[in-house]
Amino acid sequence: MNQGVSHGAAFAPLPLGDAVVARRHNDPARTREQILAKATDEFARLGFEGGRVDRIAARCNLSKNMLYYYFHSKEKLFVAVLERMYERMRDQQRDLAVRTSDPAVALEQLIRYTFNAFRDDPTIIRLMNEENKHKGKYLKKSQRVRDLYGPLLETLTFVIERGCKDGVFRPNLDPVTIYLMFCALCYHYLSNQFTLEIALGRDMSSESAQQRWVDQIVEVMSLHCLAGSPSLRKIA
Repeated sequence: MNQGVSHGAAFAPLPLGDAVVARRHNDPARTREQILAKATDEFARLGFEGGRVDRIAARCNLSKNMLYYYFHSKEKLFVAVLERMYERMRDQQRDLAVRTSDPAVALEQLIRYTFNAFRDDPTIIRLMNEENKHKGKYLKKSQRVRDLYGPLLETLTFVIERGCKDGVFRPNLDPVTIYLMFCALCYHYLSNQFTLEIALGRDMSSESAQQRWVDQIVEVMSLHCLAGSPSLRKIA
């Protein structure tokens, strides 16, 4: 009888806390993603200096040592957060999908996807601002980010070259300059919308106001790129 009880106890369910820990150890990818999600929020709100690893670990119900098992240091965790942020942004830009569109339509789609990526995930702008404050110190350590932008520039080059060949775009357009132009127009508006709204006395945060602005970006870029449009002075 005692043996039966002992045998049954060996198969009793784990307490809830122990079961959660056991699942984490069996699913390192899930644990890593949870850490990155909490760290993204921490660094986006408080910056690199203000972000606390022990607070991130506590929010994940992990020990600090366990967090370091996955990311080794606060600096490496921040780099991983930046990489994850750029991966999410690049996913939303969907540049590979626009290759099948008419060149002018493809450019418009890429502009709108980029604006939406900034608008829909405010942590992107906050983390970019934070890393620019450090002059790219941590991003320099990431080959992953450079790899992410290769396909984007390849797509822009493909779209522009096809547009020139079809007579849709004027010649001598530089893909990097094109990206910098529309990305700056998206980024500046959204990163400064609330202060500019006060300074200029104009609605900038409503959905309709933002739709009007992205329409303006498309129009400006079309005037710059389309064949027959007056070209802007070449940027050195």
